[in-house]
Amino acid sequence: MRLIPRPAAASVLLFLSFCLGACQPSAEKADAFEGQYDRMMANRAYPAALMAIRQSISYDDTTARRYIKMAEVQMQLGQPAAAAASFQAGLDLEPDNIEALENLSILAVRGGQFDTAQHYIDPLLSLNPNDPAGLLASGSIALAQHHFAEASALSDRIIAALPDRSEGYILKARSLDGLGKTRDAIAMLDKRAALAEDPRDYLYQIMTFYRRIGDMRGIRATAIRMAPLYPKDPRYAIEAARAYAAAGNKGKVDEIISDLLRRFHDHAEVLIAIGDFWRDTQPLDVARAEVLKIAAEASPRVRSALADQLIDMGDPRHAAQLLATLAPPVVTSRNIDAQTHYARALLATGQTARAQSKVDAILAFDGANPGALLLRARIKLLAKDYRGAFTDAQLVANGDDSDEGAALLVAQIYAAQGNQVLAAGAFGTARQRFPNSPDALKAEIDWLLSQKRTEEAAQRATSFYHNHPRSGPAAQIAHKVCAQTRAMACGAGAPIVGKMLGM
Repeated sequence: MRLIPRPAAASVLLFLSFCLGACQPSAEKADAFEGQYDRMMANRAYPAALMAIRQSISYDDTTARRYIKMAEVQMQLGQPAAAAASFQAGLDLEPDNIEALENLSILAVRGGQFDTAQHYIDPLLSLNPNDPAGLLASGSIALAQHHFAEASALSDRIIAALPDRSEGYILKARSLDGLGKTRDAIAMLDKRAALAEDPRDYLYQIMTFYRRIGDMRGIRATAIRMAPLYPKDPRYAIEAARAYAAAGNKGKVDEIISDLLRRFHDHAEVLIAIGDFWRDTQPLDVARAEVLKIAAEASPRVRSALADQLIDMGDPRHAAQLLATLAPPVVTSRNIDAQTHYARALLATGQTARAQSKVDAILAFDGANPGALLLRARIKLLAKDYRGAFTDAQLVANGDDSDEGAALLVAQIYAAQGNQVLAAGAFGTARQRFPNSPDALKAEIDWLLSQKRTEEAAQRATSFYHNHPRSGPAAQIAHKVCAQTRAMACGAGAPIVGKMLGM
C-alpha cells in the first residue's frame, strides 16, 4: 500500500528532492519539481507546492503549464494578484490557453475591471462560444451594468452547458431579480436547492433575496434549512433559533442555544449574539438573567464583554459586580479593558466620583485611551462642562471616524449645549457613517422627540425598520415611536411593526 506523506513532512521531502535533483539536466529537474508539486497539491501542502513549482519554473520558464499550476496554488493560498500575474505569464507563452483566459476574465470581473475582463472574454468566446467561464464573466458584467435581459440570456446558455452547477441558475435568479421578478427568482432557486446535493449556494442567494424584501417568514424558513449545512458557523444557528422562537418551538430553541453555549463558551462575539437573541425574544429581565448566568462562569475576557452588554441592557449594577474583581487599583496593559468597562458601569450606577477616579487612573496609564476619554467627556457633560466634554469627544472622533460612540456623543453635547443646528448636522453625519446602527437611530430619535419633531422621528424610525426588517431593536424603536406619537409617517410602518412584535 502506498503511503501518502503528511503535509507536515512536505518541507523535508522538498529539501531531499532539491538534493537529488542537483545533478540532473534542467528539463529533468523541472519535471521532477513539477511532480513534487503534484504530490504536494494532492496532500494540500500548498506552501510546499508553491516552493516546488517555483523551483520547477526556475529550471524551465518556457512552459505555460507550469505557470498555470503556480497560479492554481496561489489561488489556494489567497493570493489573487500573484495568481493573475502567473496566469498572464502562462497566457503570454500560450495565447490560446483556455484555462488562463477563463481565470483572468473571472479575476478581472471580481476586481470590477470590466474593460480588462472583456479583453480576455473576447478571445475566450471566439475559441469556444459556449465557454461557461466566459459566459459567466459576461453575465456578471451585464448584471453590474444593469443589462438584466442580456444577463438572463447568458445564464440560459450557462445552464445548458452546466445543468448540474449552481452558477448559471444564480445568474438567472439575479437577472430575474433585476427585472423585478424576485419571487420568481426565489421559486426557481428553491426548486434547484431541493434537487441539489449541496444546496448552500442556492440557499445563500435565497436568504439574500428574503432579507432584502423583508420577508420574515422566508428568512426564518431558510435559516432552518441553512443551519445544518453550516455547523461551524454560529450565525446560521442563531438565525434558526430566531425562526423556531417565532414559531413557538421552545424545545428547538433550547437545543440550539445549549449547543452554541457548549461549543462557543469562550467566544465573546457568539455569546453577545446569544445575549442579543435573548433580548429580542424574551422579557428584558429574563434576558438579563440569562446573560448574567453565563457571564458569572465565563473567563475574564468574556466576562468583561458580557458585563458591557449588561450595561447596554440596563443592568449596570450586576455589570459592576462582575467587573469589580477584574479592575484592581493598579491599571496594567492586561486589565485596562476591564478597567474601562468597570468605570462605565460605575458611572451608569450613579457613582460618578468613583468613575472619575477610575478614569483618571486609566488615563494616567494611557492618556489616549479612547474609552476612558469618552467616559471623561460624559462626566464633564453631566457637570455641564461642555467645552471640556467636546474636547475629549472630538479628540476620539478625529482619531477614529469609525468610533460610533464618539460621533454620537459629539452630537449629544451640541444638543445639551442648546446648539440645535450643529446637533442636527452631527446626528446627520452619524446617520451617514453608521446607517445600520440601532444605537445611532435611537440617539437621533431621542433628540428629535425632545425637539417635538415627531413626524421626522417617526419617519426615521419606520424607514430604518423597513430597511432592517430582521432587527429586533429596529422594530422596538419604530413601534415605541409610533405608539407614542401616532404620527402620519406610521400609517404604513406601525401595523407592520406591531405584527412583527405580535401586538
